[in-house]
Amino acid sequence: MPLVRRLAPWQWFLALLVLYLLLAEALRLWLGLLWAERVGLLLAALGVWAFINGRFIFAYYHALTTSFRVRRLPLFPEPEPGEHLLVLSPHPDDEVLAAAGLMRRTLLRGGRVSVVYLTSGDAFDLAAGSPLPSKEALRRLALRRMVEAWRGLKVLGLPRDTAYFLGFPDQGLFALFTTHYYLPYESPYTGLKAVAYPGCYRPGLPYTGKALEATLVELLAALKPTRILLPSPLDAHRDHQATAYFGMRAAAFLGLEDRLEYYVVHGGYQYPLPKGLHPRLPLYPPPRGRGLPWRRFALTEEEVRLKERAIRAHRSQMRLLSRFLLAFVRQNELYSSLPIPAREALAPEEEGWAVLEGREVL
Repeated sequence: MPLVRRLAPWQWFLALLVLYLLLAEALRLWLGLLWAERVGLLLAALGVWAFINGRFIFAYYHALTTSFRVRRLPLFPEPEPGEHLLVLSPHPDDEVLAAAGLMRRTLLRGGRVSVVYLTSGDAFDLAAGSPLPSKEALRRLALRRMVEAWRGLKVLGLPRDTAYFLGFPDQGLFALFTTHYYLPYESPYTGLKAVAYPGCYRPGLPYTGKALEATLVELLAALKPTRILLPSPLDAHRDHQATAYFGMRAAAFLGLEDRLEYYVVHGGYQYPLPKGLHPRLPLYPPPRGRGLPWRRFALTEEEVRLKERAIRAHRSQMRLLSRFLLAFVRQNELYSSLPIPAREALAPEEEGWAVLEGREVL
């Protein structure tokens, strides 16, 4: 629905007032500059835009630097017949950004794929058509994003029963892991306190970390995956971090830690650069994942095309985030066997303990 119908008169007045003040101040500063300074600012802005979007000479820069970095990475093992891949996705679209190619290859090799969505993405206000949408509008957005997730999986050849929607609160998973592990959480976006969307795995479950964790344990025990993909806790998004924590705890409870592989979507520093569709470029390790033992999963041309189509199926997100989403359509996908960089452990006989004692830490 157009923004005009969503904004109240006082909201329009406030928005126009802020816009007027910003433009007036920008114009005042601009008129106070010399012509050379104005040209310099314009060139600097053009340079930043070209770097982020891979235009002009920066297209060759990104191609050279990313190819050099990715070529040295070891290969991720090919899916085997009978393998069961399970992907933990914080929101609808994260699964195709991180693993569309791997899911497709697993299916073609005779394997099975399951995708568990912890939330239905019901807190993205602008995707609901307004900067200040109603709670009902955000609930409708959740249903729309669930349908988009099904459509994206269908592009990859996956049936609808591949998807398991848990329906926990978008932008609230970190609170469930910390302050609301057993105390019910109320979403400030939807007003919900429990799983309420039709098609969810366990409708009526309270918004608590305990309920979410128990559900993950139940699903992992029932599905018996041979490989589990989940976000790294180094991901910049709080929902992704919480998904990592919940996933690791559930897997550890069942003794499945050796089956975990990690991915990063929100990698920091405008990751991945350049923005937009660049299917001939490789996907390089994210800055926030520096030090992780990354392995690359090379995609075929068909898998790259299907990944783009699967991403485009998330139309509510493409309206606002298309250049970010399409930047994941690359020649490869990346996975780490560790959630955080490995650190050397100090044994009592090593000199490190003497250093700690000297600092009066012990």
